[in-house]
Amino acid sequence: MMRPPRDLPLSNDPASRYIPWTVGLLVFLATLSLAIGFFLSSAGENWRRSLSGTLTIQVPAGPDQQAFTGSVIDLLSTTPGIDAVRRITDDEVATMLEPWLGDEISTLDLPMPVLIDATVRRGHAIDIEALSTRLMAVAPGTVVDEHAVWLRRLTDLAVIAATVSLSVMVLVLLSAVMTVVFTTRTGLAIHSDIVEVLHLIGAKDSYIARQFQIHTLWLAGIGAACGSVLGGSAILLIEVYGARLSNGLLPDITLSGIQWGLLCLLPVAAVLLVVATVGITVKRVLGRMM
Repeated sequence: MMRPPRDLPLSNDPASRYIPWTVGLLVFLATLSLAIGFFLSSAGENWRRSLSGTLTIQVPAGPDQQAFTGSVIDLLSTTPGIDAVRRITDDEVATMLEPWLGDEISTLDLPMPVLIDATVRRGHAIDIEALSTRLMAVAPGTVVDEHAVWLRRLTDLAVIAATVSLSVMVLVLLSAVMTVVFTTRTGLAIHSDIVEVLHLIGAKDSYIARQFQIHTLWLAGIGAACGSVLGGSAILLIEVYGARLSNGLLPDITLSGIQWGLLCLLPVAAVLLVVATVGITVKRVLGRMM
């Protein structure tokens, strides 16, 4: 493979040979961290959209369950602020319980409560305590489950986890910067004699810094490309097999086109950050030497 010409023999530096491996590994970890942050953020948004504005009412099992169910549906249908009422079918309940009880749940003959979904009109607040009292009067033992409380906790947890994941990505990129700073300073120490000669013949600090930047750009670009490809492959495997392994317990693990675009920009941003760090480091060190 052809490399850009340089006036400094930087390819012989023992420390620089680790730049592709270091940058590649850190870009791989940063890609996974950013993707996990996207996954968690999307999952929290999907949960919020699917469960906000709904109530689930449980009518307990018993000899009067069918009569109680009809009374509950009639009461909910006439309650102001509730737009739609729907009884969840036995097949839907079996599907929801299948991950825990298996696909033969219908043969277990378990006393199952009747589940009713009620859709609350957007912007309308329902007095859950008053509604529960009215439902208990027509169907003793009925339980109203408002999703807002635990949904808020779930989405808050997803936001915290996504923030931690993105923080890990930032720390990984900072680790790459620190590694490159150490490598650059080592290269300057090794080639200090050549640098002094270049200064004597009129070379400016910016010219010497550019030599290091070209060298680092080549090595970091190779490592970032490899790390990005490996990270993208791992994300595709997670998307393909994640839903199968979760058995429906988790939302679909997919990334949007914009999120994939940001992941593709990550190695470019990492390389630019590394190259800029090299330029700043070289100029600062040379400024102290002169």
